[in-house]
Amino acid sequence: TQPVSTGLTWRKLLLLGLAILIPVEMGLTLIEALSRSWLLAGLYGVVIVSALAVLGKFCWSEVRALGRLKKLQQQRTGAQRLMSSNQIGEAQAWLKPLLKQHDPHQVSQFMATVQPHFTDQEVLALYDATLLKDLDEQARALIAQFASTSALMVAISPMAITDMLAVLWRGVTLIERLSQLYGIKLGYRSRIELYRLLLKQIVFVGASELLSDLAATSLGAELLGKLSARSAQGLSAGVFTARLGYKAMDLCRPIPAKAPAAGYLSQTARQLANLLIRQSSDKSEETNKK
Repeated sequence: TQPVSTGLTWRKLLLLGLAILIPVEMGLTLIEALSRSWLLAGLYGVVIVSALAVLGKFCWSEVRALGRLKKLQQQRTGAQRLMSSNQIGEAQAWLKPLLKQHDPHQVSQFMATVQPHFTDQEVLALYDATLLKDLDEQARALIAQFASTSALMVAISPMAITDMLAVLWRGVTLIERLSQLYGIKLGYRSRIELYRLLLKQIVFVGASELLSDLAATSLGAELLGKLSARSAQGLSAGVFTARLGYKAMDLCRPIPAKAPAAGYLSQTARQLANLLIRQSSDKSEETNKK
């Protein structure tokens, strides 16, 4: 027999205790204020009601945000099933909520392209190759922009702690922008859930994926002979930001990506290396002029 974990039980007991203790404390405070002054009791009442309203609104928004993230995971599961389906008709119902986040003109063009005899697999493949492809191109441009900024910030910064904070900040902002691009509004809890999924994909990856990432980084490393040590660190930070972005992009897509991100990561690594070489050359020219 396996030992039963008590972590969830203690967590529930703690939450239950807080759920009982806080209202009781509020009630006792209100009763005590009422015995002293009606005005003071009214003031306490307004504060308590306002706090409960804010808390309720926060909890409701978090529940909705977490529901959207779970709905995305269900959509991805449904997409995997439909991508191997030769039936007709189910894909249109699956696509209906997703089409609302695209440009109406593009949606009209897409719907005009869909033929009645198309199978579910063909409809999803068409959506992946048209409307979703446009979002992917915007996402890759966003990833390249954030990766370049991270690389330059680390290459210029003289402090290691600033490097780490800069990369962390850019990574968090990138995840937020990518989720918004694919129509996902993240709350606090859903954001943590997405970070957990990202951490699982980044840390607990297979050996083949690790080799792909190393190969992508080495493409940029061919040019490292022309870079300083700081620029090389900037390249590493930029590649890490890009890798984080491609992982987040894959998780935010309603249809799992077919092509691995290693090819795009390789291209990004080379672009970053060339960018840092130009930055180092420009800096050297300015120094020589002085």
